[in-house]
Formats: sequence, C-alpha cells, structure tokens
Amino acid sequence: MKARAVVIIDLDIQGGFKEAALEQEKIEQAVAAIVKDNPNVIYHQVDMKERRGDKKVDITQMKFRNS
Repeated sequence: MKARAVVIIDLDIQGGFKEAALEQEKIEQAVAAIVKDNPNVIYHQVDMKERRGDKKVDITQMKFRNS
C-alpha cells in the first residue's frame, strides 16, 4: 500500500528571507532525521512558502493535483 503523510507547520518568523531560510534548513534537517532509517520512506521533500492571513488549514480537506 502506498500512503502520503502531510504535515503543515505555520511559522511566524521575525525577520526576512535569511531568517526564513534558517528555519527551512532546521525543518529539512528534522525531516531527514525522521526518515533516515525508515525503509518505508521512498521519497520526501520539504518546501516552504510565504503565507498570508491567520486562517488555519484543515489538511483533511486539502486536494492535491499532479502537474
């Protein structure tokens, strides 16, 4: 069976792009540590984008598309 895990972390970063890049690096390292010795993981990726507003996301309602 194939499955996909989705994790959302909203950050409020004081500063600019340099500080955001440091946070992204921390998250990438944490995810790499989680998947390192897990033979079930066939692929992982971390992406971080700017977000606006304060509304929380319901990941059970998210739809993903293949592009």
